[in-house]
Amino acid sequence: MKRVLAAAGLILLLAAAARTVPAGPGLQEEDPGPVKRIEVPGNAGWVDTGIDVDEGQEFLFVAEGRISLQKGNPEAECGPEGYDIQGIQQPLPDSNLGCLAGRVAQLLAVRTDEKTGEEVRDELVRFFYIGRERTAAMPVQGRLYLGVNENVVKDNDGAFTVTLYRKSD
Repeated sequence: MKRVLAAAGLILLLAAAARTVPAGPGLQEEDPGPVKRIEVPGNAGWVDTGIDVDEGQEFLFVAEGRISLQKGNPEAECGPEGYDIQGIQQPLPDSNLGCLAGRVAQLLAVRTDEKTGEEVRDELVRFFYIGRERTAAMPVQGRLYLGVNENVVKDNDGAFTVTLYRKSD
């Protein structure tokens, strides 16, 4: 009988431990653990996280890794904070070129282009800075994407690895 009670107690203890996730950077112990870990290649454009967000919902983003803004050029390498140049033609003109950025796209309508017959998605899009580590409130309801703050990405190389944590309400 003592063995059965001890085994049951051990099972309950293990189940409780499985639900307790260590807090990530900037999180309290009661906050949930990582939602997702995503690789963001420097040459990929916007990477779909697969996460639908609500306006105002907060996430902590923790990024690591390096990208090159021009493959083969060691002078063009940067971390998630980006390269200390701003460009008016980038998604975030007041943020460093190549920094890790977020994008939330809210689908407004899907229609067919009369000339090409292709499906066109009309979206409300909002961009926001992430960098190496940042808690950010989602600017609109929609799908969350991650990418680099640059419009010409085909000549980029490397990747950022980003861990997302959902903040408690």
